[in-house]
Amino acid sequence: MTTTGYIGTYTHDAGGRSAGIYSFLFDTDTGEVKDLRIAAEAVNPEFLVLSASKKFLYATNEINEFQGKPTGAVSAFAVSGARGEKLSLVNQVSSAGKSPCHIALDNSEAYAVVSNYLEGSMAVFPLHADGSIGECIQTVQFTGNGPNPERQECPHGHFFITHETPGMRQPNLALACDLGSDRIWRFAFDKNRRKPLLPLDPPFFQSAAGSGPRDALFHPAKDVVYVANELACTVDVLSGECLFLLQTIPALPATAFAGATAAAIKFGADARFLYVSIRGYDSIASFRVMEDGALKPERVVPSEGRMPRDFAVDPTGVYLLVCHQESDNLVVFHIDSETGALEKIREYEALSGVCVII
Repeated sequence: MTTTGYIGTYTHDAGGRSAGIYSFLFDTDTGEVKDLRIAAEAVNPEFLVLSASKKFLYATNEINEFQGKPTGAVSAFAVSGARGEKLSLVNQVSSAGKSPCHIALDNSEAYAVVSNYLEGSMAVFPLHADGSIGECIQTVQFTGNGPNPERQECPHGHFFITHETPGMRQPNLALACDLGSDRIWRFAFDKNRRKPLLPLDPPFFQSAAGSGPRDALFHPAKDVVYVANELACTVDVLSGECLFLLQTIPALPATAFAGATAAAIKFGADARFLYVSIRGYDSIASFRVMEDGALKPERVVPSEGRMPRDFAVDPTGVYLLVCHQESDNLVVFHIDSETGALEKIREYEALSGVCVII
């Protein structure tokens, strides 16, 4: 079977070598990447998300000036071509804040939520039937700071997720990671409200000082949330609804490089294993998910490149693909179905890759 993937890049960091968003074909039988090509020219398309229908792709443009104003941008693309290898710009709007670094769609895909890193805020945008993005209808400004003067001088919005939790008090729980204040903000997301995000009480979970929560994900079958803490290079395991801390586990052994930082966090196909990319130490850490949701460290393997910013598990759960921001390569690993162990099988040139989806 062949499926289509996309790579978001930093065009500024690549010194003009990278032109925007790239598409590729992935053979799920062999793990081969084929026909890697430019799909759409764009400026710093740093994070990508594909609609469930695969008809539209949305990207954050991590910039600090758009149309003469101090803000970043967010772009909508229509997917076309025989295998979805082409992207056509539908429209582009202000992200309502500087350096947008993450975009997520709500469960109904009626809205997009953008995290603005430098602004320390989130912005909500309606999505229209033609795939276009409407103007911002709600912003949420975070507050607070952390003990790291270089990275936590103010709030830094980094990641947003929603989760349908039938039978719970909050059937549509939404969380936002704020790296700058060491907080995970809690919301109810109601698509029928004029402003969909409703702050909850208590409004946030306070992570350990200096930890820098960056990325998070809900377990698909357990009432558990996993948070990758960038600055501390740890993973927090939280109860899903009230965010009670269940476990904090290092992503690296104590003997590892002290300057390492955690980046992306993803499950294997059946959520029996969890993976974290680690920059500085340039590796992928794997954990076994226990019956109660706790994590057991398994192994840490080299990512085979510099600065593994993001990675993706293919739809079959057999392969893990990681892109590297500084070494311009995309590496394909085979996932052992019994142990979750990663084995490198292929490598390809991919310029300044910072996000990969498949």
